[in-house]
Amino acid sequence: MKTLILPLAAVALMGACAPYPPHPAPPSPPLAPVPEQPTLTDEEQRQLDENRERIERENRERDLANGNASGPSTKPKYPTAAAVPGKPGFVFNPYTHNIVDVKGIGSGKLVRDPEDNDPTHKFRVP
Repeated sequence: MKTLILPLAAVALMGACAPYPPHPAPPSPPLAPVPEQPTLTDEEQRQLDENRERIERENRERDLANGNASGPSTKPKYPTAAAVPGKPGFVFNPYTHNIVDVKGIGSGKLVRDPEDNDPTHKFRVP
């Protein structure tokens, strides 16, 4: 009888030392919905393109009037943002095309989109 109890005790002790099975990972929280970018109608896109062309033309004319067209400027050229049609105080970031709130910032001022990770992406308010 002793010979039977000793091996059973060894098996019981060995089974107690076995690691527990791993617990399943807790479920991850649901992802927040990504806000949709506003879509433009054909008319709004045409207005946006016209605004960009007008701003570029005005910038060229201003440079010609100031005599800056003959040689390269020492300060870097920054693009001018285009206004969002129907939303005063909002512009499109010319690098990422995200909508940026520029209410209270004067025309021609240099700004940066706080959601754009590239610090060199500066642009002017129209």
